[in-house]
Amino acid sequence: MTTQMRYPNKVFQEKEKTNEKNWDNLDNIKLDDWESLANCDLNSIHNNPSPIYLKNFNFNIPNDAVIENIHVEHDYHRELSQTPIEIEAPKIKIIAKGEYLEEQSHLDAGVFPTERNLVFECDDLSPKDLNDEGFKVEIIFPENLNKHEGSLYLDFIRLRVHYENKRYLLTSGETSSYFHDKDKPLQKAINDTFKYTLSFRNVNGIGKKKQKVEIHVPDGIEVEKYYYKASKVNKLDEKSDFIEAQDEFDEENLIWYPSVRGKGVSRIRLLFRCTKEGLKKIYAFNENTEITPNFYVNVRPETYESKPSKFEITMNKWSSELEDDDDYVELNKQLAIRVNSVSMEFEMAQEKVDNLKEYVIKGIKRELKPKSNFKALDDVSFTINKGERVGIIGFNGAGKSTLLKILSGVLKPTKGKIYKNGKIAPLLELGAGFDHNYNGRENIFLNGAILGYSKEFLESKYDEIVEFSELEDFIEVPIKNYSSGMNAKLGFSVATIVEPDILILDEILSVGDVRFQKKSGDKLKEMMGSGTTVLLVSHSTAKIRELCNRVIWLDQGELIMDGDVDYVCDAYIEAAEKASEDEKINLEFE
Repeated sequence: MTTQMRYPNKVFQEKEKTNEKNWDNLDNIKLDDWESLANCDLNSIHNNPSPIYLKNFNFNIPNDAVIENIHVEHDYHRELSQTPIEIEAPKIKIIAKGEYLEEQSHLDAGVFPTERNLVFECDDLSPKDLNDEGFKVEIIFPENLNKHEGSLYLDFIRLRVHYENKRYLLTSGETSSYFHDKDKPLQKAINDTFKYTLSFRNVNGIGKKKQKVEIHVPDGIEVEKYYYKASKVNKLDEKSDFIEAQDEFDEENLIWYPSVRGKGVSRIRLLFRCTKEGLKKIYAFNENTEITPNFYVNVRPETYESKPSKFEITMNKWSSELEDDDDYVELNKQLAIRVNSVSMEFEMAQEKVDNLKEYVIKGIKRELKPKSNFKALDDVSFTINKGERVGIIGFNGAGKSTLLKILSGVLKPTKGKIYKNGKIAPLLELGAGFDHNYNGRENIFLNGAILGYSKEFLESKYDEIVEFSELEDFIEVPIKNYSSGMNAKLGFSVATIVEPDILILDEILSVGDVRFQKKSGDKLKEMMGSGTTVLLVSHSTAKIRELCNRVIWLDQGELIMDGDVDYVCDAYIEAAEKASEDEKINLEFE
C-alpha cells in the first residue's frame, strides 16, 4: 500500500469562475494561513454559500499505478463569535473525467473543529486522470437556516491517494556476459539468422490491463519466426484463480502484447534474418518499463565467416522452438529412459542405540523395537525420450534424489524395473570418488576410471580437464588441502569431459565461485543443446523453468504431475502455500 498526500495548487470560488483567482506555491503553506485564502459568507436570508473549488494537486504517482481510493482530509471553522452559526454538513464532491463522486461530510460547523476524513473509492481512475486539468474537489455548503450571520473558513484540505505501485520489468532474455553491445557486436553475414529474446515481468501482480511492447528493429534485419514462452505464475494475487491470456504479436508493426496479466513473466523469442550490411541496434520499449538494453549485431558481406558465438551456443531451445526442429523431432522418437512401477523402501530403526553393548543387551532382553519400512518411492512410472530436458521437483523428502540415484545405478529399486538407452553421466556428488591423500592429477585418473573412462582417453583429455578446472597451479597438491569449491571444480571438469547420452544432475549448478558457476552453467547448456537427454533436480523453480521443457513433480514418493514446465511449476507453487515450513526449507518458489 502506497499513499501520497497533496495540497491543491489552485483554490477559487464559484463567483469567480469566469476570472479564477489562483494562489501559487501553496505546497508549504501554513495551515493557519488558509482562512485568508478560502472562506464563504453566511447571512440570514437563507442563501446558499458559494462553493469552493480546488484543483491542480500535481500528484507524483507512477503512470502504471492502480488507484484504490482517495481520502479527502479537511476542516473548517466559523469566525470567532459568541453567536453560533448552525449549518448542516457541507458536501464534498470529486470531479473526474466529467463525472461526480459525491460524499457527505460529517462536519458540523457549530462544533469545535477537528479533522475530517472522507473516503472515495476510485478504482476506475488512473494517475493521468488525477493530474488532468478537469480533476477538482468541490465543497458545497447547504442553505443557512439560521438567522445569524458570519463567515465560515476553510482551515485546510488535502488529498491522500492510496494506490498500488504496479512495477513491470522488461529485459532482454539473454543477459549473460555474452550479450552483445556496441563494442562487441554479434558478427553475422547476410542471410544469417540469430535469436533475440524479450522477457516481460509483472512484479506486483495486480495489472489487468494488456501491456504493449514495441520492438525497434533497424532496416536490414527482418523477423523470420517468433516463439512464446509464458512462465511463472499468472495470478492477480495469492487467492485469485489463474488468468487465462494469450500472447499476441503484430508482425507488421513489431508489437508484442505479453500474456502475463497477474504476477508472472511472459517471454517472446524472435528469429531474425540479416538482409543488409552494417552495425544494427535492436531494443524494445514499453511505456511503463521504458527501454531494454541495446543488442548490437554487425552484418558482414554474404561470404563472411565468423567464429561460433558462445551467446548462441548456450541458448536453450524452448518447447515451442523444438516443435520446428526436425533433428529434435526425429531424435525425440527414440526412448532414453523407462521407469516401470519403481518403488524404493528403506529400513528405519524405531529407537536410537548408542553402542554395540547396548544393542546386545537390549537384544538379549528382547527390548529392541522392530525396524519399520519407509517408502521413499511408491510405484513411480514414466518414460523419457531422447533430447528431453526433464526437471524433477518436490518438497523436502519427496524422493527426488532417491530417484536419481536409482537411475544412476547407485541404488537398486525394491520393486520395478529401469530401462536406459545410452551412456549416463551422473553429476550427483562431485568428487565423491576422490582419494584425499592423492593429488589433483592422480584423482583425475581415479575419478575418471570410476566414471568408466579409459586411461588412454583421460591422458588425451588431461590438459583440457586441468584448463577447465582452473587448478593448474594446484594440480600436484594433495586434494586434502583443497577447498570444497576446488574439489567441486575438479569433479565437474572430469565428469563433463565427454558429452553423454543422458546427463543426470542433482542440484550441482552452484559450483565454485560466481565466475566458475557461470562457466559450468554455460557448459551444461552447451551439452543440453547438443541433444543430450537431461534429468535435473533443483530447489529453484526459476532454474527448472529456464533449463527444462518438461517437469515431473514428486510428493512423498508418488508422482503427482508430469507435463508442461509452466503448468506443473505453477501448480507446485500453489501447493507450496499449504506445505509445512520443514517441507519448504531451502526451496525457492518463483
